[in-house]
Amino acid sequence: MTEAGAEEFAEFGAAALDAFQALFEQTEHLDHRTNDKDARELISDLLVDLMHYAERRGIEFNDIAAQAQAYYDTERDNPNAFAIGSAVQLEGPAAHEVILLGQPTRGTVTGVLVSQQGQTEYYVHFLGQTQNQSVLAADLEPAPPFPTTPTSQGVVHDPLKAEQLLVNSATRIAMADVHSRAPDQDDLRDQQTLLAALTTWNDMHERNVTDLLLSRVAEHLDAAELDDTTKPPPPAPTAESTARLTPAQLAAQAFPVPLADSIASTQKPATTRASRTRQSPHSPSR
Repeated sequence: MTEAGAEEFAEFGAAALDAFQALFEQTEHLDHRTNDKDARELISDLLVDLMHYAERRGIEFNDIAAQAQAYYDTERDNPNAFAIGSAVQLEGPAAHEVILLGQPTRGTVTGVLVSQQGQTEYYVHFLGQTQNQSVLAADLEPAPPFPTTPTSQGVVHDPLKAEQLLVNSATRIAMADVHSRAPDQDDLRDQQTLLAALTTWNDMHERNVTDLLLSRVAEHLDAAELDDTTKPPPPAPTAESTARLTPAQLAAQAFPVPLADSIASTQKPATTRASRTRQSPHSPSR
């Protein structure tokens, strides 16, 4: 079965107008398929009704229209158009400036805004950031695909998921270290694998990648410790249990330095992260 193209999509739109027109009496004379005036009238009426429907549902119609514009440009093979979830990278002067600051140049499109003047901006999540960045389409180009990364929680194909899983694994390892417990071996393997994948894809040094993620791990660690206070305290470690940890296991608790030490010396940001069913342009996917 071949994939639908522009002609098929246009026919889907025509069929939608056929169904919309059939809702009203005395519209048989309208022929949107051959008469431009009739087509404009029906399309306009349908859009108005969709605006009313979006308002009733509490949905921002302009956001939907901007996202539709982005997908439309993508389906027309516009080289400067990116769908939500696309891997992109900065190019030109924008990339050089970020590189000088030691920040990542690659990220994931999480939202789109088309201004009334027709200028397209994309919201992009870059590694470690809690606020997505607004970037002009002219400053972006497609990025290489994220490497397929097997983990204990499944195969990861995108950097957003990889970052979240790495933060979760590092948080659990840090919690185990705080409570003098042996970390889960799956967490240790996932941390090593995901860190390597993110380092390679972002074309950055491992130390820079971990520095970018420390604040996110600290935020999660605070939440985990708060939740842990509502649970019975764990049994005190014994000499026997401590002796079972090999030097390699103890070293693996680092991120790659002892995470608890790094967090203790870092101010914990008082930021919150929004979570919505639909991807918010301003907040990365959880």
